[in-house]
Amino acid sequence: MPETDQLTIAPASPWKRVFLGPRELRAGWRVLIFLALVALLSAASAPLQRRAARNFVALFSAPHVIAAETLAFGTVLLAALAMARFEHRRLSDYGLPIRQIFGKQFWTGALWGFVMLSFIVAMMAVTHAYSPGGLALSPLGIVKYGLLWVLAFLLVGLFEEFTFRGYAQFTLTTGLGFWPAAAITCIVFAVGHLGNPGENWVGVVEIVLIAFFLCLALRRTGSLWFAIGWHMAFDWGESFFYSTPDSGIRAAGHMLNAALTGSKWLSGGTVGPEASVFDVIVTLAGILLLARLYPEAKYPMLAAEIGPDAGPPVAQISEPPQPANP
Repeated sequence: MPETDQLTIAPASPWKRVFLGPRELRAGWRVLIFLALVALLSAASAPLQRRAARNFVALFSAPHVIAAETLAFGTVLLAALAMARFEHRRLSDYGLPIRQIFGKQFWTGALWGFVMLSFIVAMMAVTHAYSPGGLALSPLGIVKYGLLWVLAFLLVGLFEEFTFRGYAQFTLTTGLGFWPAAAITCIVFAVGHLGNPGENWVGVVEIVLIAFFLCLALRRTGSLWFAIGWHMAFDWGESFFYSTPDSGIRAAGHMLNAALTGSKWLSGGTVGPEASVFDVIVTLAGILLLARLYPEAKYPMLAAEIGPDAGPPVAQISEPPQPANP
């Protein structure tokens, strides 16, 4: 009798399909495990985090920000490293290649951040919504606090970018695709800023736009380093160099005795430049320019883009019947 050789795949049980994709645990469950790890690590360091948070709220100073953001970033990084080991991946898969630290993309992003903010402040000054005033620090104080705030906002950039556009963005992308995942992380990023003192709905809408810009930067540059550099330079320029409120908070140790005057639509009011109509204009222009200058999508890799839930791997497709033996 002739025989036919064919690869037979046993159908997965409904329960297995709930938890497992064709390649690994489904994206949603992995994100939940990651969040549980973050919660456990946060609970373990709760006394330190509560103290850092109290200092952060009482006085927005560089040392307090450095302490709080170091704890926060360390917690998220440890959780991501645990997931990387579980998933047999590297930090570079989550957008943070260590070999690119402080490389070209980081400094390019920093330049973009400072230039974009400078355009916003320049338009505010022309419309009499911003006045720089005189120096608030001595030359030595400018150097001291300038460097401290660079370190502080570098840590802010690392924490916020890796938290919202690192592991979570990568993992949701494997299940949903990049832009649906980005929509979720942008909204969560904005919600995370609702508790900032003096924040309003205009500022929150602008934060969503900024989050979209940073997701596009991740998509087109292939890593988080451009976004981290941008985040650091924009916040540093806003809080220290131009000495305006940052999401409603004014930094201790700012360089100028700056004042915001006139219409809140132009100055941003208590929120600062983030709630100014000029910030919306500059961010939209930045999105268009970034898309033009970086036309090629470099993130994520093809395997991540397809995702573990996108369909069966090649090995699971039944082989065609072989010719019958004579």
